[in-house]
Amino acid sequence: MSRHAQLWLSSIAVAALMRTIRTLSAVLCASYLLSSAYATVLTFDNVDPNNPPFNGQLIPFDYGNRVNASGADSGGRTGFDLTHGATPNVAVQMFAANFNTWNQSDYLFVLGTGHADLTYVARHTKSRGARFIFTADSQYYVRLHSFQMGGWSGTDRILPFLQVLVDGNAVFTQTNIVISGTTANTFSFDPNVVKGGVIEIRFGNNWTVAIDNIGFSQELIPEPASITLLVGGLAGLALRRRTRK
Repeated sequence: MSRHAQLWLSSIAVAALMRTIRTLSAVLCASYLLSSAYATVLTFDNVDPNNPPFNGQLIPFDYGNRVNASGADSGGRTGFDLTHGATPNVAVQMFAANFNTWNQSDYLFVLGTGHADLTYVARHTKSRGARFIFTADSQYYVRLHSFQMGGWSGTDRILPFLQVLVDGNAVFTQTNIVISGTTANTFSFDPNVVKGGVIEIRFGNNWTVAIDNIGFSQELIPEPASITLLVGGLAGLALRRRTRK
């Protein structure tokens, strides 16, 4: 075989190998992200590990904190909805707050029925607001998927204020929203966009509106250096093979 033919075949082999490298890198990156994303749903029907839910039941400030693969949080509460897995690297806080300053005031509480078609919801006290704060460990993101809200006693209610913040920046704000008293309003978000070190949900100034089914997740932040080393190593092998030929 002539030298020209050998070089031609070598170039074809290298091109094929580089295509394989790109495909493998994409698969590895996708697998990395898929295996590190988990989600928890807060349903407020398990706020006390020793008692079933009841109207007026106080919700602990750390309800849903660091839910593990067994469906238990750091406070020993079990039975969490692990639709897509656990969130052991997300700390959770929730409480009623002063609607003007958003400073913590007291507990949120559970109501069983009466808010649209929801059961076991979280509600704040009169003339207050509610805050739900999700904080990821370093090297992780927390991501917001969705939540639902319903109006009390089969009646549509006006919610004066609703906001979602990511790392202190408002990414969603609505005022004077009509919240249905028959079919719950669902607020959905793209978890690949609404993510960061800290996510917060705030709403308030109408205690006849309640929240339920808060879905959030964690994601391990990719390490660009590791991916670069992998691709670089494979490219190096390809170059070495080409040089030998």
